[in-house]
Amino acid sequence: MRLIKVSWLFVLITTLIMMSGCNEDHGIQPLPGNLAVDVIFINNKIPTDTQGIYLFVAPTFPPHAINEMFLSPNSLPFKQLLQNAAEGVRDTIYTEMNLPYGHYEALGLWWYNKKTESNLADVFTLKIGQDLMPVQFDITPEKPFVHTDLWANLTRVERDAAIEGTISFNGPFPENTLATAVAAYFRKPTKKVEYLVYLISMDFSIDENPYHFVLPVSSRYKKLDYLAVFWLSERSGLDDFRTIGFYRDPTNPEQPGIVKIKPNETTTGCDIQADWSLAGE
Repeated sequence: MRLIKVSWLFVLITTLIMMSGCNEDHGIQPLPGNLAVDVIFINNKIPTDTQGIYLFVAPTFPPHAINEMFLSPNSLPFKQLLQNAAEGVRDTIYTEMNLPYGHYEALGLWWYNKKTESNLADVFTLKIGQDLMPVQFDITPEKPFVHTDLWANLTRVERDAAIEGTISFNGPFPENTLATAVAAYFRKPTKKVEYLVYLISMDFSIDENPYHFVLPVSSRYKKLDYLAVFWLSERSGLDDFRTIGFYRDPTNPEQPGIVKIKPNETTTGCDIQADWSLAGE
């Protein structure tokens, strides 16, 4: 287990993909704390394109930079779930992570697939409290060992539906653009942390005007309350993104439009007008 150090462009494009980097030896001393997690899978259905499932811990959430986060160097043994599925067993996978002493604002699971580059929408599980916010915890010299559980449901990343539309920008991309993305939420975020908690799908590859998108989503939500375009400047952190447009209600353009989704169907006409003046540059 070690701290991950990569650039922010890599964060948005291949976030937390550390298949080679996690095995490097940087001379870091053994970490004194230990987090033990019982990962309880609600079902044993694993998407066929699953490459790995990784435990992550964030001292600050949402993080400003990727080197604030810790990630398990190895995937959970998800093939064990497939074996037990045939036996009708609800599976629990036990895993541990060594951590430095400190306060942690979030822990969860990150799904990585074989076909596409991983992104923030692949955080499919967070440990959530009664306030619907990520559960925080401390590892201290007095309490160096923390044992908790984490419920997981991979149907969240089974994106069996899609939404389609065109994003039109009122001018060229700023020269200091790091990334521009369209993202779908099952609930409209109002706090910074909610922009990750409520996120279900994201396309961060917007690079032309206009931009036609087909965004895969999970039909389990039945509807999306918020579909928006975000812009991130160079040298910015995840908490510095700007909302420059959103899909509007055709009958009340001042309000976000609700997008209904059904299994194995594509909802069309989700067009967005993006305004660069909202980027604040």
